[in-house]
Amino acid sequence: MELKRIAKTLLTAAFAVVAYQSTAQNLTVQNLQSAAGKKAMLTVNLSGASAMTALQFNLTLPEGVTIADDDMPFGSAVADHTLNVQPLISGDRMFVVYSMNLNTFNDGDLLHIPVTIGNDATTGEGSLSVVRMSTTEAVSQTCEDVAFTVTINSSVLSGDINGDGVVDVSDYIGIANYILGQTQEGFNEE
Repeated sequence: MELKRIAKTLLTAAFAVVAYQSTAQNLTVQNLQSAAGKKAMLTVNLSGASAMTALQFNLTLPEGVTIADDDMPFGSAVADHTLNVQPLISGDRMFVVYSMNLNTFNDGDLLHIPVTIGNDATTGEGSLSVVRMSTTEAVSQTCEDVAFTVTINSSVLSGDINGDGVVDVSDYIGIANYILGQTQEGFNEE
């Protein structure tokens, strides 16, 4: 009888461990290239995600790079969520993305963070440290800290309207949208 009770207890514990097992996610921040004195857009993406309802992370920017005062546009993955950004004593920013209605998000662009590149900024490293990621069942998800580079160019590349350091099809689409009167966030007219 004692053996059955022990087996039942172990089986219950094993199910509890499986129910609350953390799953690794892949959060990325695109490296950024821009010129001093310009505004640019830092993009945060998520892949490999279960249905998430909330995300909390701290963002550290390189010296001379600050979050712009513009409204923070959501990415397509979290368009129906609430965003709260708070300064930390360290100078970092804490971001909390959540849904009171338990709306979920999966893979895709999470946030487009407008940043201002100071006139005295130099190329440097930034980081995003995940504090918490949660599913609708309140299961905690894990993610490694993410490093990214902000490269300061001495001049802006002609035709690079989104400031990512290359001229590609996304720049051509941005120019076409500009002509049609639909300027995208972070559009560089210079």
